[in-house]
Amino acid sequence: MVSGEKISGFINKGSLLAGLLMALVFVSRAQDVADSTEHVVTAKEWNFNLEINTSGAGVWFQHGWTPDYYNKHFIEVGGAYNRHPKAVRVKSSLYGGATSFCYGKLCDLFLLRAGYGYQRTIHHKPYWGGVSIRYSLSAGMSLGLVFPTYLRVVDDYGVVSVQRYDPEEIDASEILGHAPFWTNLAHISYPHPGFYGKTGFTFDFSKNDLTIHALEIGVCFDMIFPFVQQMAFNKAKPFYLAAYLSYDVGKKKRIYE
Repeated sequence: MVSGEKISGFINKGSLLAGLLMALVFVSRAQDVADSTEHVVTAKEWNFNLEINTSGAGVWFQHGWTPDYYNKHFIEVGGAYNRHPKAVRVKSSLYGGATSFCYGKLCDLFLLRAGYGYQRTIHHKPYWGGVSIRYSLSAGMSLGLVFPTYLRVVDDYGVVSVQRYDPEEIDASEILGHAPFWTNLAHISYPHPGFYGKTGFTFDFSKNDLTIHALEIGVCFDMIFPFVQQMAFNKAKPFYLAAYLSYDVGKKKRIYE
């Protein structure tokens, strides 16, 4: 059984921790209120970011408005290339002019997104500089663009042709390499509609109150219909979840401009 001393110790530690947290919140809030008189008050923001994630890379553009010192609402558009974790590039050793390709890859997948978001400042920069911290939530429509994989294939007579990859018809020993990308682009399939959700933290270290230079980390979730099978001999993925890191640059507009 747990002794009374241990229970009392837990209670005391919990009370101390709760008190420290309340003090931190009070000090942070008081500092933000004090700092607000030292900063430029803005009404609108525009920013562009480049993103790398656990499934590929992407870009975003955001336009936002700030009704008060802590809150921001924004609309965003973006796109990302989604790479299947089993898509590994290889190169045939049977042919001198062979180029690399992803064996078993049935298609390339690009995700286009457009949505609405909310951002909350949880720590403002002190007047002498530093880093501001924001967290954000956004969601909206997602559109999957599927580009079937085309390969350069060698037949038994040494004739090279460009064919859509079919694991039932094309053997690995017949593949000379990947076809030019515009071949895939010319055979894009119908769009796959869906939705996305995104959340993360932004750390703005810009020295100017009217510019944005920030790092953002977070996670993004997509689901499109019907599901897309990217790799042969693997089931179609029902959703896509990726952690991301991005670099943001942008501008802010003063409230009276």
